[in-house]
Amino acid sequence: MTTSIKIPIKHYSRDEMLTRLARRKDLKFPADRYPDSNMPGNERRNYLVIGKGLQIRGGKDPMSAIPISEGFLMSYVECKPGNGPRLHAHDTNETFVAVRGSWRVIWGLNEEEHVDLEELDVYSCAAGVPRRFINLTPGEGRTEGVLLTVQAGDAPAAEWMDADDWVKE
Repeated sequence: MTTSIKIPIKHYSRDEMLTRLARRKDLKFPADRYPDSNMPGNERRNYLVIGKGLQIRGGKDPMSAIPISEGFLMSYVECKPGNGPRLHAHDTNETFVAVRGSWRVIWGLNEEEHVDLEELDVYSCAAGVPRRFINLTPGEGRTEGVLLTVQAGDAPAAEWMDADDWVKE
């Protein structure tokens, strides 16, 4: 059977391909990546693995492991139980994958709804929905859990504020 390939084939050198490799041991994070990263109850490390950053940092992040613009951002969040970001919203979808430990994703202006994720469970939150997440357990033999987050877009916007400040549509 003969098929016609419609996807343009690209050729990259090994060195070019290796610019798209992120090793965990080399990941870095700025302590002030998000406005609440160092607040009690919100303490966490957020490693931008793929992408150039959120609009809160001008769409650029010098600590991105793979600083490319291909329609999404991917980060790892590490924190101790009871920690996670304050209520916030993005102008795009945000998908969560519990990598290590269990996590609670909370949504709604009054944080009235939630779902708990066990390792490798996935939850996808729609754009504009106020959300936050917290680590419930770190995983056996660990002190911190790991959550993978994926956000649509090359430079999605994010806003943190009190529930009274939200614009309701």
